[in-house]
Amino acid sequence: MHLPALTLTLLAAAATVTANSLTPVLERRQGTTGLGHVTCGTTTYNKAAIDAAVAEGCQLYADRETLGSSKYPHRFNNREGLQFAVAGPYQEFPILSNGKVYSGRAPGADRIVFNPNYQGECVYVGAMTHTNAPTRNGFVECVEASGGGGGGSGGSTSSTRTTARPSTTVITGTVTTGSATRTASASTSSSTGAAATQGLVGMGGQGVLAGVAAGLLLL
Repeated sequence: MHLPALTLTLLAAAATVTANSLTPVLERRQGTTGLGHVTCGTTTYNKAAIDAAVAEGCQLYADRETLGSSKYPHRFNNREGLQFAVAGPYQEFPILSNGKVYSGRAPGADRIVFNPNYQGECVYVGAMTHTNAPTRNGFVECVEASGGGGGGSGGSTSSTRTTARPSTTVITGTVTTGSATRTASASTSSSTGAAATQGLVGMGGQGVLAGVAAGLLLL
């Protein structure tokens, strides 16, 4: 069976529109549930490194304690307008490329960002870096990738993003900083609104398919 050229053109257009409409869902930031790794500049952090930094930052915030001369964690006002998984207020905390948890010395260029009280939980919302920022003290977003693995901090891997389902997962673990050991817990939240975006995508796809049907009737 040979399809007329007009039919093939319409079908190709429908596929292109549907694929382009899905892009906002795939680009949406997510919590560490389903997170493979995060790349800040040329440094890649795996999920374990992200979880450790989030747990330490959330625990320090809960204890009303800070580390270092810049007093981390501290409030991040997001003047750059970066896109995170949930709304603020935000706190920033260093994540180190040497694989260790920040203990008060040089913070480096990279940060994890968390909301300390999102629906009663301390949640990871994204990561950012000074690397390649347009201003000296500015930030740009790090690139998140989903998956079951990924290289450790300093490693380089690639993966494909997937749509996150709304959920909240509590992370519990033990973090050692110097001579002190603390048991910390934090929760991570997937980005919301994916379902609504997919609904709009469905409507767009239906409109294109209707156009295809109309084209076939004219053949």
